[in-house]
Amino acid sequence: MSEKTMTFNSNETLSAAFMHTNIDSVISDFSHLTALLEQTPQILTLLKTINYKFNSNDLLFQAIGHSSFGHEVLGDSSKSYETLEFLGDSVLGLIITEMLQQKYPTLSEGRLSKFRASLVNEQSLVKLASSINLESVILVGKGELSNEGNKRDSVMADVFEALLGAIYKDSSLESVKEVLVTIIDLFEQKSGTQFFNVDNIIQFDSKTRLQELTMALFKTLPSYKSVEVTGNLFEIELSINNEICDSGTFSSKKKGERELAAKVLKKLEKENK
Repeated sequence: MSEKTMTFNSNETLSAAFMHTNIDSVISDFSHLTALLEQTPQILTLLKTINYKFNSNDLLFQAIGHSSFGHEVLGDSSKSYETLEFLGDSVLGLIITEMLQQKYPTLSEGRLSKFRASLVNEQSLVKLASSINLESVILVGKGELSNEGNKRDSVMADVFEALLGAIYKDSSLESVKEVLVTIIDLFEQKSGTQFFNVDNIIQFDSKTRLQELTMALFKTLPSYKSVEVTGNLFEIELSINNEICDSGTFSSKKKGERELAAKVLKKLEKENK
C-alpha cells in the first residue's frame, strides 16, 4: 500500500472515517492496521475511558474487527473478533461468578446461576458496551456500515466480549476485572441504575415463568410473532390462545420477547392472585 495521509474526524465512527480515506488495496495484517489507526481519536478515547493501555494493539484491532471488515480490508473474513469473543465469554463468566459470590454469599447455586445469566446475556452486555461508546470503534465493511451493523446488538455484545478476551491475552485476569469494574461503574453513573440488581433475575427469567403460568392457567404456551422493520428494529406481538396480549417495537427479538413477557407475566400474576 502506498503511503498516504490519513485524517480522522472524531465525530465519525472509526469505520466511517476509515472508509472515507478510500483505501484501495488490501492491508496485510493487524500490525499494518494498528500502525494506521492506533492514534485515532476514537481509539484513544476508548482506551482512556476503560483506563487500559494495550501492550499489543494488534489484539485490540482484532477484537474490534468484524468479519465484513476482514473480508474487505484484510482479504480474509476469518480475521475478526470471533476467536477473542469465545475467550472473552469464558473470562467474563468467571469474573461475574466471582463477583456475585462475593456480593451475595447467601444466594443458592440456582439463584446465582440465574443471576449470572441475567448479567452476561446480550441485552446486558449491550448496555455496558454502549456506556463506553464501543459502537464508535467497531470496524465493519461498507455494506455493514450502511446498515449500521456496528450498532447491532449482537455485534456490540460480541465485540464487548472480544475486547475482554483481548485484554486477558494482553495482560491478566486481574486486568480484565479492573477494566470490567471501571465499565460497570461508568454504566451505573450514566444510567443511574445498579448493574448487580437481583430484580434482573425476574426480567431475565420472565419468558420461562410466563410459560409455566400459562400452562397452569390455560394449558397452552405463549407465542411470539416478530416482523423486522426499518433500522434493525422488530415489531413483536405476544399472544396467548391466539389473542394478542401486548406488542411493541424493539432493537432485538430476544430483548423484545423478554420485556413483553415480563409485562404480561406481571398482569397475569396480579389478576390471578
